[in-house]
Amino acid sequence: MITLYQFNSCPFCWKVKAFLNYTKIPYDVVEVTPFGMKELDFTDHKKVPVLKDDAEIVVESSAIVHYLNDNYAHLLPAPQDDEWQAWVDNTLVHYLPPLIHPNIGKSFHNLGLVMTGSKDGAVKRFFVRLVGAMVMPRVANKMKLKHTIQNPAAEFQTALAHWVDKGLAGKDFYAGEQPGLVDTSVFGVLRSAQGMGILETAAVTNPAFGRWYEACRGMMGA
Repeated sequence: MITLYQFNSCPFCWKVKAFLNYTKIPYDVVEVTPFGMKELDFTDHKKVPVLKDDAEIVVESSAIVHYLNDNYAHLLPAPQDDEWQAWVDNTLVHYLPPLIHPNIGKSFHNLGLVMTGSKDGAVKRFFVRLVGAMVMPRVANKMKLKHTIQNPAAEFQTALAHWVDKGLAGKDFYAGEQPGLVDTSVFGVLRSAQGMGILETAAVTNPAFGRWYEACRGMMGA
C-alpha cells in the first residue's frame, strides 16, 4: 500500500497528490507533525514529501512522481517535460511563500485554511498555526532575497502568463487534449494556495489560466 507523508500546506506534497489523484493510484496520507516529525522515524530524511510503498521509501517530489509513473501510471512524456518540471521546482514554486506568508497576520489566516480538517486537537492546531505564522514570513522573505523577487504578485502573474503562452500554447493542456506529467506538477504546486485569493485573482486576470486550472481541478482533486 502506498502512503504519502506530507504537510497539507506543502506545494511539493500537492504536486505528488495531484499526480496520484489524476492517475487514480490508491494511497493513504499521513500528516506529519512539524515539530519532531515522529511520523518519519522510519527514515533519516526529515523533509516532506516522503512516499512509502511497502518496503520502498522514495523522497523528493520529482523522484516520487517518476517512481510512481515508472511503476504504476506509465504516462508518456511530452517534449520538453524536463525543462518545464525544472521551471516548476526552481521558479514557479518560489513565488508562493511570499504571497501566502507576507506577514504574520496573513500567514496565520492562510495556515488556518490549510489546517482545516486536521485530526489534531484544537490546542495543538493553534500552537502549530501560531508558530508557523511567526516562522514562515521570515522564510518567505529569505526566499524573496535569494531569488531576487521584487514584486511577488506581479512576477507570479508573469510566470502564469508564461505558462499559458509557452506551455499551454493554445492547447487545453500541456500534453494536448488530456493532462500529462507537467500539467499535474504545475497544478499541484499551485493547488497549495487554493482558497487564499491568489489563484482566484490570477483566474480573473488570466482567464485562459483559470479555465486550465479548473479543468485540472476536476481531474486531480479539489
